[in-house]
Amino acid sequence: MTTPLDLAPPSVRRWFEVQLAPEPELTDLRAVASPQVVFRFAGREIAGIDAVIEHLKAMPVRRLADGQWSVLPGGDDRRTTVRITGPGGQPLPSPGGPMAAMDFTFTLDAQGLITGLSPQPHHTEPADLGPALATGQRAPDFTLLDTAGEPVSLRAGGDAVTVVVFTCNACPWALGWHDRLQQVANEYSAVGVRMLQINGNDPEISPKDAVEHSRRRVTDGAFAGPYLLDDGQQVARRWGARHTPDVFVVDADGIIAYHGAPDADAYDESLNARWLRDALDHVLTGGPAVADTEPVGCTIKWTLE
Repeated sequence: MTTPLDLAPPSVRRWFEVQLAPEPELTDLRAVASPQVVFRFAGREIAGIDAVIEHLKAMPVRRLADGQWSVLPGGDDRRTTVRITGPGGQPLPSPGGPMAAMDFTFTLDAQGLITGLSPQPHHTEPADLGPALATGQRAPDFTLLDTAGEPVSLRAGGDAVTVVVFTCNACPWALGWHDRLQQVANEYSAVGVRMLQINGNDPEISPKDAVEHSRRRVTDGAFAGPYLLDDGQQVARRWGARHTPDVFVVDADGIIAYHGAPDADAYDESLNARWLRDALDHVLTGGPAVADTEPVGCTIKWTLE
């Protein structure tokens, strides 16, 4: 059960009143936020009320004014999540594709001032998107074209293990983990591992994922293996991929041996894709098993009917 926005803490209500006003005066947010407030979005942090206000100037929050607002259950006087859905249950417009909802999670200090804010979009998913493949399931085969127009198949005889990564050209999480993934591809190729990286975003929604941009990255040497184009998004749908990046390890028998994130933090290079490396070592040498983790990243930009 949700509660109306007018039952949210006063500082949270005021935050939206200011931003949704016909002519918002964002400096009024100073009265309800800590000077050290932190805005977290898309894997990055913006700290300090001045920097946050500057960032908000570029965010089209005003267009959400006609949505339906509610406070989600489970919060308290120090943490509140507010959700907006479209009028009458319709999707919300977004440059990243239609959204089923947008959540705004606020943290508050003892005085009720906002110390943190983290928006989380929930993009609308296609009706035929299945659950993500998990450890122990058989990986559906596929053949996709790479950026040069050459067909590449999942099953290439003799490979000890294949890493399949759903990724893209613009998501900050995908870019944050990108170099670590190429290092894994290079280092493990000597023991029969190959990495297939797949772009499944709709370029009409995400122009940076148009084929010419993908091809340029390959030409510039950004990829340690094939960069495949999931035109029509059928592979992403069958595999249940939802994020960029979304990582799957497939063993020599075609069985999923790991699904999740490369490691715990896209912005901590010292983690070195530890979860992925451990999963590969488990398959290759019988090292300790690695439990599936929750993928973290932008949602795939789906083509919807």
